[in-house]
Amino acid sequence: MDMKTLYSAGMNFDAFMGTGIKSERDRIPKNYSRITMTEDEINIVKNIEKKINFLVSGEPWCMDFQLNVTVLKKFCELNPNFDMAIITKARGEKFLKPLMEVEEFKVPFIVPLTEEFEVYGDIFVERPKEIKKFVYEDVKMDYLKGQYLNETIKDLIEMITKK
Repeated sequence: MDMKTLYSAGMNFDAFMGTGIKSERDRIPKNYSRITMTEDEINIVKNIEKKINFLVSGEPWCMDFQLNVTVLKKFCELNPNFDMAIITKARGEKFLKPLMEVEEFKVPFIVPLTEEFEVYGDIFVERPKEIKKFVYEDVKMDYLKGQYLNETIKDLIEMITKK
């Protein structure tokens, strides 16, 4: 299985979240409303001219997915050159994990791809880098309330502007 085939097997964000239960779907507008981007961040995202396809592996019930992929959804809304396809965690573990040659597979697992479906930049795994610096239990409640979405924004911008 290659990246292009995996990508084509994915769903868009709304369809994927539609497979979740009501309480999972209800968290998305709440998370979305907590996304606050600076004007500079918005301009950086809007002004990327390269086509980027984001291949995402995750599950609707996963809080990390609900938080961080909602930010990616916002990026895709801001820039018509961005597209996202989401596959399940099981499909990601079976096919994406070996393609990316990673030992451990956590979701969301976000891979930016070029128009030719080649990996472009760094991957985003599970949580923002800043959260991983802490003992998770110490920041968990603030994180789950969306108070670290600005760190997701920074990580995703870094991911797509590195090259």
